[in-house]
Amino acid sequence: MSEDITTPVHLAESRRIPSPDPEREPLKTNVYARMAQAAAQLTPLFPYDHAGAIVPCGNVLIGGEDVAYGHFFHWNTVDEVVVAYGSEGSVLNSGQIMATRNLHGVNSFLRDQTNPEAYAVLVVTQRQAEEGTQSEAITARCAKCKAEIVRHEYDATPHDLPRFDADRYGDPGDAVIQFPSAVGSAEFVEMRNSEEGRTCTECGHVNASFPGELWGWARQVRQTRAVSAAHRALVAAAVAPEGSVRP
Repeated sequence: MSEDITTPVHLAESRRIPSPDPEREPLKTNVYARMAQAAAQLTPLFPYDHAGAIVPCGNVLIGGEDVAYGHFFHWNTVDEVVVAYGSEGSVLNSGQIMATRNLHGVNSFLRDQTNPEAYAVLVVTQRQAEEGTQSEAITARCAKCKAEIVRHEYDATPHDLPRFDADRYGDPGDAVIQFPSAVGSAEFVEMRNSEEGRTCTECGHVNASFPGELWGWARQVRQTRAVSAAHRALVAAAVAPEGSVRP
């Protein structure tokens, strides 16, 4: 006969999830509605990208006549996980989850980019560094000989760590600060599309320009800069002396 188990279970000793940070309200969003109105690939779905934050970023990749997203390599000191929230004609099936290496290739993930019926809604999630620095790099290779033609390394340390670069990404007190990955990616496109960035020093091949407009990073950077400036202007107007005329 088996013996009764009488050892009490102390629930207080169980592991508990800590309460939410009172300065960061728990939020939810609909990834489909959010990305239907997004300005760029790799758009953060929530306004939290502080040290230790889990940052999901949305992407909508769509095929079409003469569409070519190009290809590059991304390196990140933190891990990334990709989830396909729906796709057609993509190498990532709907619901598929993929953990990437720190250095990984990036393209549209569409089997035939010229197929107007092809699409993929993807969310790339990274866990921000909790201390020290966070670094990223984007590289491009020659289409002919595969030699490296551009390498752009940048500091992506979160805004509440000492190494955060406020000169590049904005004051942490701004309404919206720049997402470092978007800024670094926009800078990569500018470097890649220069005459020097297109010309391979190994074989002399002049590569086609990178289609930055399909990725939208420069637009996201400009919009972030504009909305932060608009917020500062509204605050300034609210505290302006009575009767004063603002330019």
